Amino acid sequence: MTGVDFDEFLARPRTSHAVAERDGGERLVLTISDELQGVLARVEADELTAAARRWVEEQGSGDTDVLGGLLHELAELARGAQWRGERLYCWICV
Repeated sequence: MTGVDFDEFLARPRTSHAVAERDGGERLVLTISDELQGVLARVEADELTAAARRWVEEQGSGDTDVLGGLLHELAELARGAQWRGERLYCWICV
């Protein structure tokens, strides 16, 4: 969605940096880059659906509707955060 290779994207500022960690990394809070937040806030609904479809095709598994729904929810969060001048973070618990 950002138009760059995944490895290049990960090397950019504020991309997946751990800001909190517990239990040997089983619980993490990671940054979501300002670039990705901006893309999510601006992207049209049909582009999110197309991105979900591409992801499922490339991975060879998954549910396009579920992933598309998740992307739409993330886009809504990004729009709200951007409107309030806030940033997004990703909480992971394994």
